[in-house]
Amino acid sequence: MAGKYPQIEQLRELRYSLSKLRLNDLAVGHDNRNRAQLWAYGTKTGRNAPGASQYVFGPAKWLRFLITPPPGRALVHRDYRQQEVRIAALLSGDSALMEACESGDVYLGVAQLLGFLPESLSEAERKAVRTLFKTVVLGIQYGLGFRSLAVRTGISLFEAGEILARMRARFHRFEDYAQSVRDHAGLQLEIGTPLGWWMQCPSDTNPRTIRNFPMQSTGSEILHVACVLAERRGIELVAPVHDAIMAEGPTSQVEELSTALDQVMGDAAAVVLRGYRLPTDCQIIRPGERYFDDRGEAMWTTVTRLLAKLEKETA
Repeated sequence: MAGKYPQIEQLRELRYSLSKLRLNDLAVGHDNRNRAQLWAYGTKTGRNAPGASQYVFGPAKWLRFLITPPPGRALVHRDYRQQEVRIAALLSGDSALMEACESGDVYLGVAQLLGFLPESLSEAERKAVRTLFKTVVLGIQYGLGFRSLAVRTGISLFEAGEILARMRARFHRFEDYAQSVRDHAGLQLEIGTPLGWWMQCPSDTNPRTIRNFPMQSTGSEILHVACVLAERRGIELVAPVHDAIMAEGPTSQVEELSTALDQVMGDAAAVVLRGYRLPTDCQIIRPGERYFDDRGEAMWTTVTRLLAKLEKETA
């Protein structure tokens, strides 16, 4: 409901934090570094599956503000921009979906193509539309139904049904592709990727798992290739994160490191996607700075304020 009513976002974050806050499970050594099993190929789609309570990127978003580089070193965090949606557009050959991706913000791009983004909207209203269509766009990859969409976003069943109907009509090439993937899996009883990761598909396999498999497994292969290329090119990786990579290097060479990491991630995408280079977003964390995630900023500010107040009262 926080997507529909932003004013309860901090309450949602607090409830999530209380349910996941097991800092004693974070494996932090004497050198202040977090180490956890990544469990490469730990899922059906080949994605890494690190323990949610043991890996700093697993629990609530505000805990990521604990990430900071050691003296004289800097961190570079790059993540693929709208990776899964772009992969869906490429694999299906849906030019309309790719057009939305290339618009700069795929969620607003889709909203505009479907007629849900009039120019008269205020900035707050545009943000609400983006939040709604992020759920819609990511959900259509695995076949999100109108009832689930209504529950997740707080809109009516009629509105949810209208949105999904327009989505399927506008991006019919992707819908046809998704159906062909299900048909193939049903006939062959397995589904795989170009680099050889296979998932068995017996008759009771969840059709949503099959529908979503090409996007997720392709994304996992891109990350695996990126890690191999980075190691071979001498880039010091410190964390793979679903569709992102964090690297570390000397502060004096951080710009070069950022460029090299972008090159590696682009090359990895081109290997798997037959020449298409996925764009990336970048965040550089220098000594004295912290990793930043706007989804956890409000909670981090609240926690640090309360801690400062507590220290002052107990001093």
